Amino acid sequence: MTWQAVTTTPNQLGESPFWHPREQMLYWVDIAGKKILRCNVLMGTVDTWPMAAPHDLEPGCIAPALGGGLVMGLRDGVYRARQWGAELSSLYKFTHDNAITRANDGKCDVQGRFWVGSVDESRAHSGAELISLDCRPPGPVTVLRQAGGALTGNGLAWSPDNQTVYWSDTPRHVIYAWDWDATT
Repeated sequence: MTWQAVTTTPNQLGESPFWHPREQMLYWVDIAGKKILRCNVLMGTVDTWPMAAPHDLEPGCIAPALGGGLVMGLRDGVYRARQWGAELSSLYKFTHDNAITRANDGKCDVQGRFWVGSVDESRAHSGAELISLDCRPPGPVTVLRQAGGALTGNGLAWSPDNQTVYWSDTPRHVIYAWDWDATT
């Protein structure tokens, strides 16, 4: 396998990449740089969206939203933007201490629910958890705590057959695996 860089745009902490099939763009976040980026791989161009006031917060993860736009986990909660660079609307405010805990890795499952892991930046309280948000119409936003007691929630993934969900705690070098059913 030969690796090829699609961009040389510098990042302080680039994470949470996803390929947007409709837009044919590669998206990711620069957590420490407080920005969201997208790359037109064919053209070699990169757009940057700084998370400016009033949401001057680190983006931990992003995913495409049904109907367009993005859903994103920022330090203090989960937000929706109807399009690139648009105003953010709050979907859910985290209950953790935002001074030491923030959103980290996350993505959508096959049903369109947004899952967000967090990171305990103090590395002292094991306060990181994994939550899922179901924002699909017609119901209200439903938030479920799926797991907790971690230092750095990372590496969220599902098996190809959608029978297993994986989640890791990076500093502890642990990968958790649970049986999973997409509908329940």
